Amino acid sequence: MDQAYFIIVAVFLSIFGTVYTYLSYRNKERLALIDSGLSPDSFKQMINGRKFLLVFGLVFIGFALGIIGGFFFERYLLGNYNPNGYRNYPQAYLTMVPLGVGIALLISFYINRRINN
Repeated sequence: MDQAYFIIVAVFLSIFGTVYTYLSYRNKERLALIDSGLSPDSFKQMINGRKFLLVFGLVFIGFALGIIGGFFFERYLLGNYNPNGYRNYPQAYLTMVPLGVGIALLISFYINRRINN
């Protein structure tokens, strides 16, 4: 039971560390851009939140579809190609999840390109 507390604390500390590092480096980058003569309004032009949310959402949708596709691919392999009596095929998930994420990234690229035009 003590190990579960350690894992929970480690996860929250890693999330906190990641967010803190991201925000501190973003602040340093913005200060460096202001020192070089850019106005603070240029940050709104550099970062477009909608595009980030679009990519983020599509990646999660691709991840979920990859898991679902891996499930069906595993069922197909277990039903048709199971000469050694395997109980599961993790290769199905390891191939379908990156495929789903990659397709989602390609879709988001083309949507962002259409938005920019």
